[in-house]
Amino acid sequence: MPSEQDDRIKQLFILEAEEHLVTLENGLVDLKSTMSDSETINDMFRAAHSVKGGAAMLGMHSVQKVAHRLEDCFKIIRENPVDINQIVESQFLKGYDTLKELVERLQGPYGLREEEGQEIVDNALPIFSELETNLNTLVSGGTVSQSTASGNGKTISKSNFAQEVKSKLKEMLEVFKQADSPDSRKQLTEVCNGLLKLDENTEIWNTLVSYSQEAIAGSKLSYQILAPVIIKELNQAGELIEAGKVQEIVASQDLKEIATASEQKKVTLPKDPKEVVKLIIKSFNHKQLEAIARLLVKQVKSSKK
Repeated sequence: MPSEQDDRIKQLFILEAEEHLVTLENGLVDLKSTMSDSETINDMFRAAHSVKGGAAMLGMHSVQKVAHRLEDCFKIIRENPVDINQIVESQFLKGYDTLKELVERLQGPYGLREEEGQEIVDNALPIFSELETNLNTLVSGGTVSQSTASGNGKTISKSNFAQEVKSKLKEMLEVFKQADSPDSRKQLTEVCNGLLKLDENTEIWNTLVSYSQEAIAGSKLSYQILAPVIIKELNQAGELIEAGKVQEIVASQDLKEIATASEQKKVTLPKDPKEVVKLIIKSFNHKQLEAIARLLVKQVKSSKK
């Protein structure tokens, strides 16, 4: 059984890993633009390197392996400022999602079992192999197409859909960079309306955009929290729709949480923190409490920046 000190070290690693994940996510949201910012690329490389080192010290082999593969990929783009396309960007995001999943499972009641972690790594290895191959292709001056990335030559069902989505998301990102105000929230809602019009017949696409609209219009969450979740979610969905893989699209828990944040009950809180905790526990169900806890952690992290 792990000692109390071991548990403290593990919790410290998880906290640091979550901070590094934020660094990675912020850089990957619009990697094509990030490529022009060498300092951000360096930060992402160092974040992956730090997670790898910490995981190695604690014997978390699956986390170490995934962080190492990400580090190798960041090293390539750090040393070779190539022109990133949406295929490579999507593969980076999938690699990031794998690392995030492993860190999240570490926090579960049973931790991350070795065989469980290895299974996640095994499933992710083809993604990293394709990513490294595509990066090296770009470095050598070649091009990466949908057919070479997927390896199966499938016909794209909605030509240029992902690019149209990305164009709208760039508009959204520019608005997110503005000060939070009723006017900027209105602009974001209008961008969402434009995204809906791109494909009014695909139910899951409409669901994702609707969640995004609800989060923007109804919640008081900061743009620092809203932007990475919404842009990442819609960007990935756009690519899957274009590739004819609509069945693989699922609304993430993060998107659902920011969409329903405004629906939480309004409670007048006492000044004593202990009394606040008691009142919140009485006022919300278990699922809502988990959502509140996650959102509080994100808000605290964003307020430190």
